[in-house]
Amino acid sequence: MMLNPSSKISIPMEDACGILKESVLRSSKDMIEFMYKDIKLTIYPNGSIMFYHFTDFDAACTYADEIFGLLTETH
Repeated sequence: MMLNPSSKISIPMEDACGILKESVLRSSKDMIEFMYKDIKLTIYPNGSIMFYHFTDFDAACTYADEIFGLLTETH
């Protein structure tokens, strides 16, 4: 399942990779593949998130909001 943000955003992949570092499986300038709550995900610079082998739309929306929250917190 792929979720796309409702508004245009840009995620700096290097910063996001640093925030998600403990769960990153692989990364590049174009994507970060990581685990979140035992679900394999890929996030892209435009904010799209691919959920692998996951079909619960409502939970995916909640998880996407949580992930965006992690990535936009000020540290």
